[in-house]
Amino acid sequence: MKKLVVSKKYEGKKIVNFLLGEFNNLKQSSIYKALRKKDIIVNNKRINENVIVHSGDLITVYITDEQLYGTENNLNMVYEDDNILLINKPSRNFCYR
Repeated sequence: MKKLVVSKKYEGKKIVNFLLGEFNNLKQSSIYKALRKKDIIVNNKRINENVIVHSGDLITVYITDEQLYGTENNLNMVYEDDNILLINKPSRNFCYR
């Protein structure tokens, strides 16, 4: 969960453009999914995608930090130090004919 206050820079812009401007690595599809699930709240009201934000609005976003900041890491690290990194990679079962 992340709470944001809209600055004058985003006065009169749509909520989607505000979120894309605030979070560089956030995907547009993640925003629309959160809007469908009503996971974005403006001034304590659940909203849809057509909302225009104004300076001073309080926006609460229930999107994971991995999606917001783009630090999604799908590696299953077993061990790591300055010289060694061990990753548990799932095996692939190929059927050769």
